[in-house]
Amino acid sequence: MRIRNAIAAVGIGSALAIGGLATPAQADTSARVYQGDDYAEWNDIDNTDVVTVCDRERDGNGVYVKVWLRDGYDEFADENGSASPCYSRTYWYDAVAAIQVCEDEIGPDWCSDKRYV
Repeated sequence: MRIRNAIAAVGIGSALAIGGLATPAQADTSARVYQGDDYAEWNDIDNTDVVTVCDRERDGNGVYVKVWLRDGYDEFADENGSASPCYSRTYWYDAVAAIQVCEDEIGPDWCSDKRYV
């Protein structure tokens, strides 16, 4: 009986030393994907989904974001090229499922990995 109690005490002590008791995982409130220096970003701001696309390269290639919604799809570009500011769209809360940033090239476009949010 003493050995079992000692083993239980060591297990509990180890769990607390490693990081405490388990807590529910916190949901992410932002995600960013890159294609070179260009990027697209999703943020949960005041219970709305905001997606931003930003052309950060002065290379003459346009940049756009693919937005997979829980009930559809959207796509939009950084309309002013590499000039400031970047371009954003707002969606209802929890509408965005994934984002991907792409650079408009001659031939196949260069795209980041698809990032689920």
